[in-house]
Amino acid sequence: MQYLKHLILVTSVITTFLFPVTSIAEVLKMQTFLGPTASTTKAFEEMAARLKKETNGEVQIQVFPGNTVVNAAETIDAIENGLLDGHYTAPTYFAGKDPALGVLGDTLSAYPDSVTRDKWFKEGRGLEIARALYAKHGLFFVGPVYWPEEQIPSMVPIRSVKDFKGLKMRSPGGMPSDLLTLAGASMVKMGVGESVSAMETGVLDATDLANVALNVALGMHNKAKYSILARHSMPTTEVSITLAKWNRLSPAKQQKIIDAVAWLNETLRKRLTDEDKAAIKRAKNELDVEFIEFGKDDAATFRTMLLKVWDKWAKKSNDSKVIIDSHKDYLKKLGLL
Repeated sequence: MQYLKHLILVTSVITTFLFPVTSIAEVLKMQTFLGPTASTTKAFEEMAARLKKETNGEVQIQVFPGNTVVNAAETIDAIENGLLDGHYTAPTYFAGKDPALGVLGDTLSAYPDSVTRDKWFKEGRGLEIARALYAKHGLFFVGPVYWPEEQIPSMVPIRSVKDFKGLKMRSPGGMPSDLLTLAGASMVKMGVGESVSAMETGVLDATDLANVALNVALGMHNKAKYSILARHSMPTTEVSITLAKWNRLSPAKQQKIIDAVAWLNETLRKRLTDEDKAAIKRAKNELDVEFIEFGKDDAATFRTMLLKVWDKWAKKSNDSKVIIDSHKDYLKKLGLL
């Protein structure tokens, strides 16, 4: 019997030496919300390459640019069906699925800038609240990713909140549309491509779309000679992974992913800021665009109007109310409410 035990031990050692145990790589299929040439997608690919290197290939992300597997509003369904393991996207795409995701995804005119708003995740329990909400959808909210303040390309100058009255504007729907409707604008649901031609033909006066760099790239300012920083919309984006895959990872690997998303956040904060600065310079010098920024009084007016929008959305679900109450508490601490 002793000889048999010795033989088994020796055989085990030889087997381990000849055939060392190797970790099976965890491959995560994840889709972004913009196309392959977008700075966000490129940065996410860089993040994936860094993560693979830092985990010695044990955690790999297979990146699918926006709309490769499904459209942007369907990634949560695709994750539930096993087509994807996660995504890098904006919560606002899923407001129809869960109003709390719409509330989480856009703080409208609440904050003066995205950097201030993003402090809410750490200082205002935002990360804790977001993770609890995403867990209900079978997801782990890894972390928020910077997205710049959005501006409004316009055919006419909009110098204050009252100037929205009577304007025909492209609407993506959701909370920003509710706010602009309160301001007096007439919102028209329309796709991005349609809105460019609608601006050029005079069907629209202005459009609610994106940040300056993207607006310029899409040709929004070929005819629209005004860009309005009204702080009407301040979306956030995020990276999340299915809980089933997340819980399978060791704490060390989980932390590597959290650190990678933090890198993505800081990298895009710099890159997208630089891109907007370059786009503003080009728009002023080559396209003769005038940039208009709302002052403190109009910002305060918009913030007061936002409270009415929040009251409406807080009634849609308890999770929506939790997020809104948390933002209100944090805004009070900042002296903004």
